[in-house]
Amino acid sequence: MANRKDWIPGQEEKMLEMMTIWKVKLADTKDQGVYLWPDDECTAVINGITAFEVARTAYQAVPTGANRVAKDEAKKAVLEGIRKFARERIRNNPKMTDAQKQELGITISDRELSPVPVPNAGPESEAEISAKAPGVVKARYLGAKPYGVDRVEIAWSLSDKPIDSPDQLTNRETFSRNPWEHTFGHGDRAKKMYYSLRYLTRDGASHWSDVREVVIP
Repeated sequence: MANRKDWIPGQEEKMLEMMTIWKVKLADTKDQGVYLWPDDECTAVINGITAFEVARTAYQAVPTGANRVAKDEAKKAVLEGIRKFARERIRNNPKMTDAQKQELGITISDRELSPVPVPNAGPESEAEISAKAPGVVKARYLGAKPYGVDRVEIAWSLSDKPIDSPDQLTNRETFSRNPWEHTFGHGDRAKKMYYSLRYLTRDGASHWSDVREVVIP
């Protein structure tokens, strides 16, 4: 099948094979009624195909410059007509199945996005603090995000007691680029922040990474 950029075959022999199918389908009054194709538009496309066939045959018989120009002009005209008809009467025609559209050579777009693999484990991470920035904690995932990962989610909590399960982390935020950053108040300095990261894709989330801790500067 032709690609989406130009679904009409480039070789004239293949192009004519497709046009033969179009002539038969567009001339069928039953199909015209079922698919709601206007008779005058069908006739115009059929006449364009016939004109191209005649011009091509004339050029093959007498390959003069004038005949070549006539053939190329007829081809340009019929291709414009076919593309217009496909765009307005076929591509989004709810009365036609994908198979019926493909029979005419129309490329069908992928309506359902392919599933994105969800990573099993969350990312490795590190926390960054500085005495020059009181209260500021930065967390970053290490390495590049896997294919299909849109964002990274961080779960975190301040606690006087050790936390070893992401389920105990009550705050949730997402970020797409490093680093995640949070500024804590003066009263939180020297407290421990526990955190865990996981990947997010369009189709789901990875498991959480191991819980890590950092002391707020």
